[in-house]
Formats: sequence, C-alpha cells, structure tokens
Amino acid sequence: MSKISVSLLALLCVVLTYSTGAGAQQPGSRPDVALGDAVVTGFSGTIGPAPAQPPPLGKSTADLTFIDPDGPSARVIDVTKPGFPWDGRLIPAAKTFDVHAKEVGQVFGVALDDQNPPNIYLAATSAFGLNLVRRGANGMPERRKTGGPGTGWMEGQFGLELNGGPGSVYKVDGATGAVTLFAEITLGGTPNPGTGLGGIAYDVVHKQLFVADLHTGMIHRLAIADGGEAGAPYDHGVTGRGAATLPPVAFNPANRPNIASPKFDATNPATWGFAPPERRVWGLAVRANRLFYSVGNGAAGAGPEIWSVGIQPDGALGADARLEAAVPAQPGPYAVSDIAFSQQGAMLLAQRAPIAASYDYSAFTKAGEPRVLRFWPKTPNDPPSPGLWKPAPEEYAIGFAGDFRNTDGGVALGYGYGSDGTLATGACEAALWTTGQNLRDDPSRKGQLDPGGPLVVHGLQGNPVELVRPANEPPAASYFIDYDDQFEDPGALGHVGGVRVLAQPCGGSTSVAAAGVSGAGEGSVVPGGGGGGGGGGPPNPGCVGPSCPPPPKACFASKGTFECDAATGKWVYKLSVTGPAWLTAISAHSQTAGVSVPGGSIPLNPANIPVTGPAGTTAILDICAFDAAAAASGKPYDCCRAKVEVSIPKASCRLRQ
Repeated sequence: MSKISVSLLALLCVVLTYSTGAGAQQPGSRPDVALGDAVVTGFSGTIGPAPAQPPPLGKSTADLTFIDPDGPSARVIDVTKPGFPWDGRLIPAAKTFDVHAKEVGQVFGVALDDQNPPNIYLAATSAFGLNLVRRGANGMPERRKTGGPGTGWMEGQFGLELNGGPGSVYKVDGATGAVTLFAEITLGGTPNPGTGLGGIAYDVVHKQLFVADLHTGMIHRLAIADGGEAGAPYDHGVTGRGAATLPPVAFNPANRPNIASPKFDATNPATWGFAPPERRVWGLAVRANRLFYSVGNGAAGAGPEIWSVGIQPDGALGADARLEAAVPAQPGPYAVSDIAFSQQGAMLLAQRAPIAASYDYSAFTKAGEPRVLRFWPKTPNDPPSPGLWKPAPEEYAIGFAGDFRNTDGGVALGYGYGSDGTLATGACEAALWTTGQNLRDDPSRKGQLDPGGPLVVHGLQGNPVELVRPANEPPAASYFIDYDDQFEDPGALGHVGGVRVLAQPCGGSTSVAAAGVSGAGEGSVVPGGGGGGGGGGPPNPGCVGPSCPPPPKACFASKGTFECDAATGKWVYKLSVTGPAWLTAISAHSQTAGVSVPGGSIPLNPANIPVTGPAGTTAILDICAFDAAAAASGKPYDCCRAKVEVSIPKASCRLRQ
C-alpha cells in the first residue's frame, strides 16, 4: 500500500472525539521554551462592539473594531505531546506563554538564540495590515483609512507601550519573560516609516542577529550583547547585485511615505513605501557561514530569488554575493518569507501570498497558492541552470483546502514522534512545521475530518519531513494546531506568521534515503534523489522505538595531513578514508567561521581538499563519504558522515614562481 493510502486510511479511521482541554491551559509568566516547543507569531485579534449593538449612524461595525492590545502577537506552543500518531487530527496543544500586542505590536519574524533557556527575538511587521487612528470629536480614537494631520498608529499596531515603532526588534527574556525593546532599525538615523521588518536570523558563530528592512531593502546586523548596530548595513541592491555584475538598484529616500499625508492609504499597500522588488529582502537564514536571503516579491510575473553572501571572520557580510536559486513563478510569483536548512543540505522555503489590507481585518493576504518547497543542490551531471540548486523543487501538501497550498509563510524543522505520539528527540529534523490557514477545511471530507476537530484551523501544520508531494496528498499524515483556538471565519487569510522550533543540532553519521546531503554554504554539492511517492524513505518517518528501523552507524575512519600545493599557493588537506569498498568519493564543508573548502565531489584515496583560512586556525570539516557512481545515478544513495578537526599550518604556502 502506498504512503498516501496508508495516511488517508489512518485519517478515515479516526474515531476519538476532539477535545480542547489542553488548549485551554492559561499561559504562564515565563517562556520556558523546551526542546521541541514552537514559537509562533500571528495577528493578535480584535475587539469591537457587541454583536447586538448597532453602530452609530454613518459608521460600520469595522469602524468600531480595533486591534486587541491584550491579544497574543507571539505564542510558545507545546507541540511535544500529541498523544496519537500522525492522522490529521487537531492537537489541543497548550499555549504556554504569550507576548501581547500592547508590548510588541504586530510581529512576523522570530528568532531564538543559543542561551539556555533561549531568548526570543521578534520583528515588527506590516504583514497583518497597517491601521490608523486620530482623536475624534469625543476625544476617543477613531479609525481612518487614509493619513492626514493628527493621524497615528492604532494601539497594538506597533509596540507603543515600549516606545516601539515599525522598525522595532523586541527581546523576550527566556528566563524571566520580560519583554524589552531590543533595537530600533534605522538608516542613518531615519526610522522605518511603516512597512516594518522582514526576516530575522540568529548567527550562533558571531553572536549576532541579521534583520531585513522592507522599506530600505537593507540587511542590518545587531549585536546580541546590547542590540547595537554591528557595522554598516548590507545593501543587496548595490553590493549584492554588483557582485553578480547586475545593474545596481540603489535605495531611493524619495520613496518614503508619511502617515500625516492623505496620500497614505491604509487599504493600499502600494502607498506604504516598500522597497522595489529588485532590492526587497525578506526571508533570512544562516547556513555554513553564509547568510541566505530571499529577494523580490514576484513583480512583473517573475519569481523570487534566493541569494547568499559570506559572513566574514568579524561577522560582517562580504562582497561575494551569489545567486543560489530562482524560485519558479508558477502557480504564483509569491515572496519567500522564510528559509530553513536541514543538516542533510536541503533548503526549505515558505512563501506568503501578496499582501492585502482589508479594512475589516479579515484578509491580510490575497487569495493564492503559496507553497512550501524543498530544494536540493545540483550535481555535476545536472543540466546548466541559474544558481547552485536544482531548478525543480519538491513541494509539500499544506492544508486540505483547495490544491493543498495554504502556507502563511513560516517554516521550521522539528523532532519526530514515536508511534504513540510522544516526542522523539533522537529523531532529529524528522518533522516539518509550517504556518497556514484553513488547514482542515475540505467540505468534501467533512465526515472524515469532523471527528478530529474543527475544520477551520489557522495555525500550524506538522508532517513527516520525507513526505513530499504526491505523498501525503491530501496531508492526512499530519498534526494541526490552531493559533488562537477561535476556529473563526474560513474566509480569513494570512492571520499567522513565522515559526521557530527549539531543537539541538543533529550529530553522528547520516543515512541518505530519499534525501540528499550537502555543505551548500561552502558550495559542496552532493544531493541525493527526491523523497516522496515511493522513494525508499523509512517506513515510519520520524519514528523511534523497537519497531522502527535502526539508525545508521558510522562506517569509515579517516586520517590526513596538510601539504603545500605550490601550483596554487594553498594548503591542501590530504584525507585518506578506511571503510567499505563502495566509498569512492567525499564532499566537505567547513563548520568554522573564516575557513572555506571548495565544493563538489572529490575522489578517494586520498581526497585532496584545498583549505583556505588564517594560518594556525583549527577548523571542523564535515565530511560525507559516498559511492560516486550511486550519487551520479540521481537515485537515493548512502552517505557516511564524520567531523574532522584540522589545523591549518602556521607556515606560509608559497606560490611557485
């Protein structure tokens, strides 16, 4: 029986009645983010007149509806105790900690640092609309659709309680729960005018945050120690495009909007001052000492692009920007709002439909088909195409509605689960989590879905990471969680934002079955075959226990020494591998800042690995040993992994004259 039919059978056999008991738990006063927990951002909700109370003459109900300042803009959600296998049910997950709109306003981007417990960082956003008010004749705030004298931001739009604004980054102390204004993103002292910020990513090596500004298109570096700007911002429109010999698109200060002007229209995002598509950066992720970032919003029908730039030893971004991947523009040229990487080298992207600004708070995105995609690096035998990744990505089925393309633009990897639905911290990166809307809303399957909870779910979907389409289509082998437990209007769009899951890095050797491996950040390109349909993945994805497949064991030993290559003037690490006869090649990437190795397949034995970095530096190389012929076949193949510590000689390697 195929994976999809097994998954659907599991869904159809659900007989337990859904209960909201655990979801009713009151949030605590401290985040207490534990392994496997998710931190999710979303719209904080509204407050308005009682349903039976008619609005005054000349006013609509929407005119009297405001952002709820006491609603949750970010939540810590316990996804560790489903208590049942993947079968399409709603998890009554406890919301263990809330960050309120009165503190941070509306936020989308979220990051966790490496403290124990981790601190949470949240970035201001316009993704949930921009709402204006001014003082009315009775002295109370009244809503406005356009700007003008005396116009200001609605309470709960930005973190006014902490003197925050559209460029604010907030910190939630992981130990105490205290929320503070961590940083204010400006350009030359000029604040963000309203568009807010895009992605936010933590760089564990240099203890810094990267933050994208949707107005200027700049990427800022913030020191974790104090939130201060760690040097000049990075300008993709000039520096990044210049590295690729593309014409520069410079920041234009004349594009700045003003909410005191009637030209500013809260119902028309084109007046909000977004950077032009060529320099509009949103999704961010750090991988192998490079910052990956998305560019573009699909203007003129073109799909967004993924770029990367090296992180220098001092933490600054370099001048070596390169195009990594062009995202297909079909079924829609949607912006990439989040990026994640697996340690096996896959790049996961979540899209978000174009921004909308409905006055009644119902739709923050337009109707569309935003996707969650998985890219693998190209092999040397792949046909030429832009970037370093295979041009045709794999796709996940997200939500039951429509064509299973219902993500809201957040993506993260988490642990797997045992057959009884308990978290398995030994099953690393076995679950894919994404934010989404109408995740169980399929009237044609109402009879089968009803026993597992409400159909209208705006929140999270978790599913086995191996199950790409057409497997798990519809996504019956999934867990679902509602962000606010309201189960509201199925017409609501774009009400959930980003997600991060606390997980420790994977260790040990990795078996590649229906998956690939790569040190993509350093250009190492050794992908495997695609997952999905029938492709040789484990029979119970994300499973641990006596009935599950045993984990792979390390299958090679190695030794090596440095030699000077006088022809190039570089030190070469000559690595010899002892193991099965089928090991004929390796790939390598550096896990140490400032040290790089080339990509591609390197034959054994020995493997000559050029290593570039400061003399005397001790570096960690991640080595993948494999069968070159199996890798070239395009089918799933085995990879034995090990980490090798090397010390670059202090003596200089001189180029032969």
